[in-house]
Amino acid sequence: MRWFLLSLSLVLATAAPAQSVRPVVPGEISADSAIQREVLPLRTLPRRTDFAGEDLLYSVRYGFIEAGEARLTVTAGPDYGGRSTWKVTGTGRSTGALDWVFRVRDHYESHIDKAGLFPHHFTRRVREGGYRLEREIAFDPARRSAATTQNGRTRHHVMPAFVQDLVSAFYCARRLPLNRMHPGEVIDIPTIVDGKIHTLRARFVGPRSVDVKAGTFEGLAFAPIVRKGRIWKDADDLTVIVSADDRHLPVLIESDLVIGSVRLELVEDRSVLEGAQAASIGP
Repeated sequence: MRWFLLSLSLVLATAAPAQSVRPVVPGEISADSAIQREVLPLRTLPRRTDFAGEDLLYSVRYGFIEAGEARLTVTAGPDYGGRSTWKVTGTGRSTGALDWVFRVRDHYESHIDKAGLFPHHFTRRVREGGYRLEREIAFDPARRSAATTQNGRTRHHVMPAFVQDLVSAFYCARRLPLNRMHPGEVIDIPTIVDGKIHTLRARFVGPRSVDVKAGTFEGLAFAPIVRKGRIWKDADDLTVIVSADDRHLPVLIESDLVIGSVRLELVEDRSVLEGAQAASIGP
């Protein structure tokens, strides 16, 4: 019954580990070695969208069951070495009768560098029935390293430059010039997932209009490249649609699984954005 964690992960990441790219286990180093690594410059990217003030509510359906809800919020985050961040929080919870038989309370949080769009800190807390997981990753992007704490133990690893976590990977993708992509083009984003470096890949399918509970949107459809087998029957069993405006809101995610299907759709955009971004609220 791990479908809910999968659903929320799809909302946050827009992609799954690519079938054609093998995950890599990052090299482990000591804490002393991590702090002694060379300090390298941090990147600054062209700024297209300010996510501060976003508040998005989603419904989660598993087959014919209204199973839960997910929420994504963006607020001002802490500074890291003088670099300001967004604090992006993703939560998922079971609702209705399911909450009595299989209680779900999931929490994801990422502190994303506003200028460089890479993570400084990532938290994942999972409560699904009897399953529990607590993991924190403290990134040191200047030294290309990270410290992961789980079950009271901290381990240090060498990381690729500006590697993403599950949450920041999605926001990084939203800042790309998606409107200029051609059908068949692929987005690649190196991301750490469960202790391994994966290349999250999504192929642009084309423009697609979509009706969801929040309204009608002109959207852009992507097909994250997934692994066939235990979860998906075919490599194209997952579709992600984002709005075609500059915000690239995640509007709809549909997935046919080996057993059943999952649908996440935008129910309400509660965002309170400032300046020009406020005009983009809603469909």
